[in-house]
Amino acid sequence: MTDRLNVVIYVKNLVVGRGLESVLHAVSRIGSVCHCATRQSVEALGAVSAVDVLVVTTAESEDAARLSAALPETKVLLLLDAAQASAPAFAEAGFADGFLYQQELTGPDLHEALDRMMLGEMPMPARVGRELLARAGSPVPTGAVRSAILTARENETLVLLAEGLSNKQIARRLSISDHGAKRLVTSVMLKLGAPNRTAAVVIAIKQGMIPAA
Repeated sequence: MTDRLNVVIYVKNLVVGRGLESVLHAVSRIGSVCHCATRQSVEALGAVSAVDVLVVTTAESEDAARLSAALPETKVLLLLDAAQASAPAFAEAGFADGFLYQQELTGPDLHEALDRMMLGEMPMPARVGRELLARAGSPVPTGAVRSAILTARENETLVLLAEGLSNKQIARRLSISDHGAKRLVTSVMLKLGAPNRTAAVVIAIKQGMIPAA
């Protein structure tokens, strides 16, 4: 694990970007911070130097998904708006490796989130977790929902998700890259209509795709 992280902020709003820079500079884990206002500038920077973490807000979600594919070794921290946890766009944020609320961002929270992300975990605010579990806990309409059709590799991934493995651990178990594991997890979530890996497991259990513990 890298001792000091190189962080790129991709935020089009200059004021928000400068504010994030100030918070990041106060985190001892950070080695360097660079603010980019365009996707092209992030890609250019990633082509000449290592980018450990990319910080984006929900306003840059579409570009962030492309950047995640272009920079497979880069972790993506998505800063949510307070209302974003209940928005449909959150379910499509499969590219993100961690989540924090932009309005409640603090140095200690950011430090902890970065540590967890680099360990292959997915940090998120407690309110987001409760929202996801609430969605996952909603009844599946009888006869209205068909079990998702997963590939053999996706089924293996689902079983490992049910065991509580991180993306990095899944990658090791399946002998694939971390990025490959991330793509499989995202694919499973999308096919199950799950906004989160925990929700994916709950939905899969309800649909009889994997046995309950």
